[in-house]
Order: sequence, then C-alpha cells, then structure tokens
Amino acid sequence: MKPRQWLFLLSLLFLFPVSPYAAQETSSVETKIKTLMLDPNTQSPIVVLETVTDKKLLPIWIDVPEARAIALELEHVATPRPLTHDLIRNIIQGLGATLQRVTITDLRNNTYFAVLFLGLKGQDLQIDARPSDAIAVALRMKAPIYASTQVLAKSKSLPALNTPPARELQKRLGIQAQDLTVEVAALLDIPFQRGVLVVDVAKGSVAMDVGIQRGDVITKANDQAIQSAHELEALVQSKKPESRIKLEVIKKGKSTIVVIDLPS
Repeated sequence: MKPRQWLFLLSLLFLFPVSPYAAQETSSVETKIKTLMLDPNTQSPIVVLETVTDKKLLPIWIDVPEARAIALELEHVATPRPLTHDLIRNIIQGLGATLQRVTITDLRNNTYFAVLFLGLKGQDLQIDARPSDAIAVALRMKAPIYASTQVLAKSKSLPALNTPPARELQKRLGIQAQDLTVEVAALLDIPFQRGVLVVDVAKGSVAMDVGIQRGDVITKANDQAIQSAHELEALVQSKKPESRIKLEVIKKGKSTIVVIDLPS
C-alpha cells in the first residue's frame, strides 16, 4: 500500500473513529429513501427510509444542512463547488477506495448511529458516522443503505400529518405530495411559491409516464391554482374515469405543462 493511502486511512481513523457499535450489528436489511419531509410538530427535517423487502419505514430526524445535502443529491442538483459530502466522495474515489455500503446500526437515547464500510486494497474499515452524513455520502457514491434489525425494532413512528393522506393522488396518478410551505422550500433550497411538492412517484404510474419526478412542484391543475395537496386531491377525485387533467409543473425552476389521462 502506498504511503499516501496509509496516510488517508490514518486520517479517516483520526477524523472518524471506528464505531463502538459496529460489532453489535447482527443482521441488516437493505433500504431505500422513501421521502424527505418536515416534522409537522417541530419543523425538523426527517429522512424516511423504507426496507426493500417488507416496506417497513424508518424515520430519522436530522439537521437542516444534512437534509439539504441529501435533497440536492436526490434532485440531481449540481453545485458550483464541491460541498462537504462531495469532498468526502472525491477523496475516497481519488485514493482508489470504495464505499461498500452504509448501515444505520442503532438507536440509543434518541440518537441514531451509522457505520461506513470502506474497502481499499484488501483493507476493510468501519467508520463511525451520523446517519445523515452516511446517507448523503452513500447517495453520491451509489452505495446501498442498510438498517440493522435492532434499529428497525427500536424505530419511532412517523409523526401524524396535519392533513389526511391524498389517496386518490396515489391511486390514480401514482404520486405522493405534500403542501409546499416556506419551511419545505427553504429545506430543499427552491424558490417559495404556492403549490404542491411531489415527494414520490410510483414506477409505471401515469405520472411517471408523462415525466413527473420527485421534487417537481405542481402549481395549477386545469388552469386552477393549486395551493395544497388537499385541493389537488379533491380535483382528481371529482374527475370521471378516463378523463384528462392538465397540470402546470415547475421543474428545476422552469414551468411546463403536462396532460394526464386518468385511469379508471
């Protein structure tokens, strides 16, 4: 191993010590990011993971800077200069190391723990990390995100939303949406405007077919201004099967019109 690679490994161990909880990881399951939302009670960001196999939800309360770092990568927003998690990715890649996976390992005293599993020239490292940082780096390096069975067993429930779930939006359009508030706009670093934020799009749905993506903002439906998910839900619910709905959608700051044929 080259001297600079040893120096890199030592610096990682100094800056990010080996996790005392890494050895306690007995079994884990793969997860995907379900959504990024705000706690309606505290306005704190929550990243919600979902297990691939049984769709169990794992909400993790995080800080605003890390939530923005996750949101930027989810929405594929390029920044002029590398941010902290971009720098970590660049260092790991520049030295020939790989991020094999990250694992959310435990929840103790309302604090989540995570581990980065790195590989370099046959050497394996388990680096202690906050889950928010681990997830932000994993997204940038296309690494899988796991959660231990013990943290899933200890996980908290999602806070109750102030508005009922928009079931018709999910059923007929294939989207999950939430009101675009000032706080949500600030979290995602997008200009605030009245509308509905698309937080998830089902694969194979009519919304995906017309190009609607997570992070889009729906501002009008059939030329009617939409200010809440409840308004959009009511409009979709009132439409007969096999009718059409025209949506005005903001995509990365640009307005576009899409027309959806509603299924029965």
